[in-house]
Amino acid sequence: MKSEELYREYVTYLDWRLSNSQISKGKWSLLKISRQSFDDFKLKLENDETFNDKIIEIMKTEIRDQKIEDIFDDFD
Repeated sequence: MKSEELYREYVTYLDWRLSNSQISKGKWSLLKISRQSFDDFKLKLENDETFNDKIIEIMKTEIRDQKIEDIFDDFD
């Protein structure tokens, strides 16, 4: 699964759910390795426009946060 195209988005989505207290750390660990959950994520991403828009927004936030961290790392 890790080599699949949408796996990074899937893990970012799981991280978002964890940070918003929608899932526990244990469930996060199980979902991260669950083929069925990953396949459900891909299917929902393809068929649900609202969900797709939400994932795009989560990914934009993740990229922005990473860029900010990179800037501050340059000061160290």
